[in-house]
Amino acid sequence: MIKRLKNKPIREMYMKSSSENHETVFSGITFADFIEFIPVPIENIMLLKSGYISCKSMHNFELLEGKESINELKLDDIYNYGDFSFVDYADASLPSQLTDNHIAELLYLSHMNKPLKSPFFEVLQNNFAYLSHDDGWWCKLYCKEYEAPIELILNKLRKIAQETLCDSTLLLPEELTKVIYKLSTSGLVVEVDILGKKKKDVKIRIYEVGTYKNMDVLFNSFDDKELSPSYEVRLS
Repeated sequence: MIKRLKNKPIREMYMKSSSENHETVFSGITFADFIEFIPVPIENIMLLKSGYISCKSMHNFELLEGKESINELKLDDIYNYGDFSFVDYADASLPSQLTDNHIAELLYLSHMNKPLKSPFFEVLQNNFAYLSHDDGWWCKLYCKEYEAPIELILNKLRKIAQETLCDSTLLLPEELTKVIYKLSTSGLVVEVDILGKKKKDVKIRIYEVGTYKNMDVLFNSFDDKELSPSYEVRLS
């Protein structure tokens, strides 16, 4: 498989979660998806690595405070940043309380894509540490709430199905939700096909693929193996 092209609709998603260290690895989820579909609200963002210049900064980190600022960032060309990482924080007064040790840990987190101690900083009261490369291609997410990354995938699938079928009340099959929850710790790929021209259907397949750190290796081997889906459903 050729690496995904910028601005091309994403119809394949990878997910591997670990409840032990609150870590999820994604492919097929963009920053815009994350902001739209994550069930835990985000009010403020501290950018650890990006090409974005905000109107406010502290400790050489760009700060975005409030949903309006975050939505402006969501519309930017995140893919062209290459590496893009951030943590959220609960209140505008908190970044000023960072110590030199906190700053060193944040820099390590953004540079090494893993925490030196913990991805969650008491001083920031953050729920997330978001570490990505080539927006939509690879993302490692640390999240306090274990179910939130799974709900993110489900919310995106539901939105695709609702928009394709022009049905804003459509719900995903309960069995599909159960399969994604079950296989999320094993490593899964979700494939979405839009079928038909005038009257469209949505076909969703779930594959159990295991643990991958390199998305090029995953999707090249995925194509070559011609795996049978663990579950599939057609919505119309």
